[in-house]
Amino acid sequence: MFVLKSASPRRKQILSDLGFTLLIQPEHIDETQRNNEPALSYLERMVHSKLGNQFEPNNVYLAADTIVVYKKEILHKPIDEEDAMRILKLLSGNIHSVYSGAAIQHSKGTHFFYEETEIQFWDWKEEEIRDYIKRCHPYDKAGSYGIQDGKGPVKIWRGSYTNVMGFPLRSFLARHELWIRSWEESIMRIN
Repeated sequence: MFVLKSASPRRKQILSDLGFTLLIQPEHIDETQRNNEPALSYLERMVHSKLGNQFEPNNVYLAADTIVVYKKEILHKPIDEEDAMRILKLLSGNIHSVYSGAAIQHSKGTHFFYEETEIQFWDWKEEEIRDYIKRCHPYDKAGSYGIQDGKGPVKIWRGSYTNVMGFPLRSFLARHELWIRSWEESIMRIN
């Protein structure tokens, strides 16, 4: 069984499009960033926390998280409209990075990987930002935006599109054959 430890509709869609049948079991965790915790350390800690403690050897577990980083500051999901406005004003016309990390856990161990995508925003006026927030309700998205949103703030990206949607697909596919073979071998030994 392939267990996705995330409630993200975007991650579910990406993996379903690849043909995976998923059991969705999100892990609810404290996502508070520690004092002076570097962005990538935070990302890896969140991903491992989302795996949780439940483990059955016949299952493969996948947890993922996405962070938006501007000038070394993690821009989390907005808490309300004004917070979304603040974040989008900060990013307007500027370049930032999106990191999506994931961990696969199976009977042979746990494998963490991540990708970085560089994003440049359009230089938006305040009314354009407000219109975007009203149209797209970006409250469940790190950095207050979705790359897939029509007429959104993204002008250019360098790297993986699906990474910005919330899943490091390129890295996942590069490792897919290795971990699936390892998992299948361990299942054959158990049975």
